[in-house]
Order: sequence, then C-alpha cells, then structure tokens
Amino acid sequence: MKTKTKTGFTLAEILIALGIIGVIAAFVISPLVQDFEDSMNRTAWKKSFADISQAVKRYSIDQYGDFRDVFTGSGAAGHDDFRNKLLTYLNYTQKCDAGTALGTNGCWTAYGSYYKLSGKAHTSDYANYSRVILNNGNLLAFVLNAINCNSTFTPNNDNCGQIIIDVNGFKGPNKIGKDIFDIFVLRNGNIIPVGTQGDVYYKSPTSNSCNVTLYPDTAGTNCSADYLRQ
Repeated sequence: MKTKTKTGFTLAEILIALGIIGVIAAFVISPLVQDFEDSMNRTAWKKSFADISQAVKRYSIDQYGDFRDVFTGSGAAGHDDFRNKLLTYLNYTQKCDAGTALGTNGCWTAYGSYYKLSGKAHTSDYANYSRVILNNGNLLAFVLNAINCNSTFTPNNDNCGQIIIDVNGFKGPNKIGKDIFDIFVLRNGNIIPVGTQGDVYYKSPTSNSCNVTLYPDTAGTNCSADYLRQ
C-alpha cells in the first residue's frame, strides 16, 4: 500500500525565500526612492531660482537697475547688508546674522553636517555668512563678494554676491548638487546659476563638475547650472 507524502515548504525555506525577496527589494526600491528625491529637489531648485530671480529683479527696479555703490561694509557687516536689502522682497520666518552659530536655531545645518557631491565634508563655515529661513522652508546664505559689484567670479566681472540655497531645509542629504545650490547676483539685477559657462566655477571642472563618476572628488557646484539647462 502506497502512502502519500505531503509536499510544501518548511518554515525555514519560507524565511529564506522572504529574506532573498527582501534583499532584492532593497536593491530595487532604494535607487527608485533616491531618484524620486533627486527629482523633487531639482524641481524645488528651479522654483527657488525663479522666486529669487523675481525678488532680486524687484529690488533692481527700485535701484534703477544698477547695484553699484548700494551695498556697504565688509565681512559679516557686508553679508548682513546684502541680505537685509533683499529681505523686503522675500517671505521669511527667521534671519540669522553672520557670526551666529549654525544649527536649527542658526538658519543653516550644523557645521560638519553638509557635504560636497562627492560625499566629503564641506569645510566652508556658513556661520560666516548671513542667513535666513524662508516661509517655504528654504535655507538661504548670503555672501557679498564685492561692494561695487565688480567681482571677477562671473564672465563679465559684474558679480555682487552669491546666494546659496538648501531647497529642502534641514532635511538631508544637505549635499551640494543634491539639495544645495548656488546663485550669482549681478550688478544689473539679473541672477545666474553658479556653473554658468565662463564663471569661476565652470572653469574648474575637476573641483566643481556635476559628474561625480568622472570627477570622484568634485564638490558638485556646477550642478546648479546643469539642472536648469535640463
């Protein structure tokens, strides 16, 4: 008399199968989540660029289209003056003067917690810059490069200063070229993204390229211009 043998999976086999599925899912889902977050940050960057362009243009109109001899002071005083003159045209919840400590109460991520595109720590201390938190959650850092708007950082030697933007606030990854982007303010009231052809960063692809595969140690600064061209 033949006996029927039961077929099926043991608990151990089921657990092993679930483990394999989990590993595969992690490999598939993680890049998808990262791609989605990158896409959201790039969209936010384009929106932030448009908003700041409008604010700077409004200020320019009030200054008759010329920023020369408008900003005063040097160092911290100059950065604060640069920011304060534009604040009238921005909706913000908090401002932090240059020299105040970073962190959640300092309008920028704590020192050592923001990075280059390569993943290396970004050593510029944003505590030296003037900062603000906008109503939409953007963090802005203001840097006055030249009182007379004749800094040679831009192609026509007409740069007044820079505005650095973290488009998703204190949320990670706090990385240049991912959620941190950079703008040059020109003396005629226009703005251009850092990494524009001919500017000081564009001329240094090894240090600032948006291609981390080609330049593993890059800061990623030129992503600001690259993503606006896409």
